[in-house]
Amino acid sequence: MLYVLIVFAIITFYALDWLLNFFRIAKFQGKYVLITGCDSGFGQALALRLDALGFNVFAGCLTHKGSLFLSEKCSNHLYTFLLDVTKPESIENALQVIKTKLPENEGLWGLVNNAGILGPMGCLELCSIDDYQKVFSVNLYGTIEMTRSFLPLLRKSGNGRVVNMSSILGRFAFSGGPYTISKHGVESYSDTLRREVYKQNIRVSIIEPTGFRTNLMQDKMVDEMQTLYENATEEVKIALGQDFLRKYKTTILKAKDSCLPNLDPVLDAIVHAITAIFPRNRYLVGVSELYCTLFAYLPDWITDKILK
Repeated sequence: MLYVLIVFAIITFYALDWLLNFFRIAKFQGKYVLITGCDSGFGQALALRLDALGFNVFAGCLTHKGSLFLSEKCSNHLYTFLLDVTKPESIENALQVIKTKLPENEGLWGLVNNAGILGPMGCLELCSIDDYQKVFSVNLYGTIEMTRSFLPLLRKSGNGRVVNMSSILGRFAFSGGPYTISKHGVESYSDTLRREVYKQNIRVSIIEPTGFRTNLMQDKMVDEMQTLYENATEEVKIALGQDFLRKYKTTILKAKDSCLPNLDPVLDAIVHAITAIFPRNRYLVGVSELYCTLFAYLPDWITDKILK
């Protein structure tokens, strides 16, 4: 009898969890969402999607080209501006601009921290502190500073949403150099923030895509790693082996070829985090949750053998 009750409780829990996914906010019009990194990839596609849904969108772009593209493609409910998340003065300027654009007594419904760079992907020993700093300044510090700056406006909306772009590499460190470490930082920051602001009616969600084709996966990755390798000491080159660059290039090309060109599953997850009454804490997109559960409970020595 006890086993039956346990099974019933588990089924009920998952059924309820599934049903809660379908509860959405009543209307999108009149709600304002800020997105960073809208020049291409997820950010650009999300700006187009939210504009089509009727949201008022603030699209932060690093370049005039990205800003012009969205201005030409979208309605007058989308406002583009230049934003470099590594520069405090750029973030402050964005904050002041958005304050002037928001109606009186209106807050910011959502903040999507999407801006990110890949940096050198591969051997940690080849990466300098400058390599780490460059990646961290966008992926981690940019996310932190954007969130810190816009929390007052998110509180003002009464039910603000923070959506942070992470990666499957934010859960499992099996490759990626500074990028992987930065995404672990995003995960930890998001978890901490979620618990701190929950009573302020701000919800924090993490998006963990894997295997999607964006501008992050570029051919120049191989050239960057070759430069790092050539600048390494002979001792390091010997330790890595003569075939290091060939194997690295093969791995990168295979990874790029296997990436999915359709970004819709990731966009669906972000839109759900913005529009759901009960948004999820994490959205793992592109990989079965089973793999993550498996790796989470396997002994480290087994996981190491699988992932190395």
